[in-house]
Amino acid sequence: PPPSSHSEAMAALAAKKKEWTACLATSGGHPGRCEKVEKELASMSKSSGIDCCITETVALMQCTNSGAKAAGCGAEFLAMRECNRSGGKELSREAGGGYAVAPGKAGAFTGAAAALVSGVAPARSLKSMTDFGEEYAKSLGIAPGEVRF
Repeated sequence: PPPSSHSEAMAALAAKKKEWTACLATSGGHPGRCEKVEKELASMSKSSGIDCCITETVALMQCTNSGAKAAGCGAEFLAMRECNRSGGKELSREAGGGYAVAPGKAGAFTGAAAALVSGVAPARSLKSMTDFGEEYAKSLGIAPGEVRF
């Protein structure tokens, strides 16, 4: 039978999310193994108007279980973090790959935040990490090739 009150509906949603989370924990990193519970949770989430971060969870699991994890799964981790904020998302992804301060969240940031989040992270590569390390070492007064312990 459907829950008769708001608090019962919230308790049922919390129980279903707990069930889905437990299933994911035993799925070996394959969220498809929990599809039945996921669909039930998605239905309850939609009817209650509460985002249970289903899309973000599945996307992160798929990324970390694929060759894409070599790139760091940064977008997926950020989406998961933003979805799970208790006060709602503070950053939103833009079409060009950058981010923007979410509507109504500007008060949580300084004026420079918009410029900082709108950029796109550089691609990770051994060369870019080596270049960064060398520049950082120079800033600390360590010459290229010099080792200090």
